[in-house]
Amino acid sequence: MRSVFNRFLHCAIFAMLVLSAPAAMAADIEIDGELFEVHRVNEHVFVASQAYGSTRINFGIVVGSDQVVLVSSMMRSHAPSIEALVKKVSGKPVGVVLVIDSDPFHHSASAYFRDKGALVIGHEALGSKGIGIDVGFDSELVLDMGVERIRMRHTPAHTADHAMVTLEESQVVFTGDAFRNDWLVYAGPNGWSAQLAFLDALNANCSASTILVPGNRGRVVHSTCADLESATRIHGAFKAAVDSLSRQGLSAKEISESEAVQGVLRSLERYDEFAPHVIHHVEELLAHTGQSVEP
Repeated sequence: MRSVFNRFLHCAIFAMLVLSAPAAMAADIEIDGELFEVHRVNEHVFVASQAYGSTRINFGIVVGSDQVVLVSSMMRSHAPSIEALVKKVSGKPVGVVLVIDSDPFHHSASAYFRDKGALVIGHEALGSKGIGIDVGFDSELVLDMGVERIRMRHTPAHTADHAMVTLEESQVVFTGDAFRNDWLVYAGPNGWSAQLAFLDALNANCSASTILVPGNRGRVVHSTCADLESATRIHGAFKAAVDSLSRQGLSAKEISESEAVQGVLRSLERYDEFAPHVIHHVEELLAHTGQSVEP
């Protein structure tokens, strides 16, 4: 009984601290054995993270006057814990779920919240993947919460149904999996040209006060425009190196192991962990450009 009381007291104190704390506070909270990092951006925006092995997945909690907008629902198996976390930091229920794309982390728990009355919003192509949404859009959709104006915009990067979510008052951009600050992205069905075009467009609209929140991350919760510029250069240099070596007749394996490619990626945070998987990015790039994908 004492341990149950202590756990309840810890959660209650955490909630009071988060709700009364200044912007940019970060804290950990454990619910049902799951540890969440919660970073407060301002009075009504939180970026929460959940660990899956060495990777952390970000999701957003946007607090309105009587309900919360959840940016990415995370996995169904953890939906009750996500719901409890939202209640702890906001005192309000989840009323809207924004689905960034068809990767499971972004939509798996949507049905749970939908069954409890939440409105699920996402790109119209999600329906073809069997993902239930209540409101679909083609190019963009704007949701006015009063305290925050939220814009969902379809992007050509990562998946055919991908969207980025911009909190216009707070200048926070949830980029989903089309940008990450620790490693390369997978470009998806539209290929690397579309991926690079997305990064260029994101750079063009980035300002000194913009907070970029990737879906997948390593140590760093969110990024700046300088981080985005660096990632864009690395992705561009990677593509250029792969294209050049492919024209010289090297195989995908030879390209992935070359210093020309490895040297481009070595500055990335998770290089040591993910270097063995470079070949998969090389193969994806070559497949989209119509070049030979000899192993």
